[in-house]
Amino acid sequence: MKCSEVKALVNGARVEVFLQCKSKSYRVAASGRGEIFAGELGDNSGNIKFIAFSSTTINCKELDDSIAVGDVVYLYGLKNTHEGSPQIVVSSRDGSVMRVGKPGEYDLSNFVPQSNQDIDKMWGYVTSLLETVQDPFVKALVASFRDDVDFVKKFKSFYGARMWHHSCAGGLLEHTWEVLQFCELACKIHPSINRDLVYAGAFLHDIGVLRDNVEPLGMYESKEGFMMGHTYLSAEMVSSRISAISGFPEITRAKLMNIIISHHDRKEQDVVEFTRTPEAAVVACADVFGFRVSQYIRAKKDSPGGTWKTQRSPVGWVFTE
Repeated sequence: MKCSEVKALVNGARVEVFLQCKSKSYRVAASGRGEIFAGELGDNSGNIKFIAFSSTTINCKELDDSIAVGDVVYLYGLKNTHEGSPQIVVSSRDGSVMRVGKPGEYDLSNFVPQSNQDIDKMWGYVTSLLETVQDPFVKALVASFRDDVDFVKKFKSFYGARMWHHSCAGGLLEHTWEVLQFCELACKIHPSINRDLVYAGAFLHDIGVLRDNVEPLGMYESKEGFMMGHTYLSAEMVSSRISAISGFPEITRAKLMNIIISHHDRKEQDVVEFTRTPEAAVVACADVFGFRVSQYIRAKKDSPGGTWKTQRSPVGWVFTE
């Protein structure tokens, strides 16, 4: 059967589909004989695991070398269930085929999930909060991005991340919208915090995603993103705009830079420095809140059904009922 939706695939049937690679891994079988290529594929309707076994007609190492995360893959295989989780098996015994899809063979819109939130309402909230910024230098910095038509167009349409969170059109805006709401609440609880720095830092902390990833919609990694990461690129973009504002205070620049370069606050996740101010701590906590909760929500939404649990990187097992 030929079907573009994961959720419509029939268990026990041979399926012919185009799906986007969400994750992949290559390994030698535990027995030491044979190779395995496995991971997760998906479309707008959900995700499903796959597993391929090397044989005379299937070379798992070649599949791993030729298929990148984000690629749309043509797959002919058998759908079944393993340990309660649906999967597609690629095996020469079933005449299975797996390869990178060719341009024109598939509709890209099938693989571009949309934000569940209203784009205009989210942007309206973001801009209204930024209007409350009082510091003239911070206000000028924020305005230089907010009033940049090309920047705003990308900011409202790009993925928040390619895989781990807000992996949808409008995801960057949605993540920023969530982070700013958390920041607004934190500033009400702790009125001594500098709201101007928090709001500006929250708005700008992930803008490097616009260079870390490339069109369409930030679905694919750029070369400079691979080499430097979005945290560094965010800081570079903000620093460049600050340099164009005459008289911008160096201490304000330093505080904003710390918010941006420390927003992961974990050395293993491309953070350049730890948080050094309460404002940076607020944005770092808001960032975790935004992406962590969304991972669980997305895992439940993408669950293929037929089971009360699903496994999704990087959070692990998630209860779906």
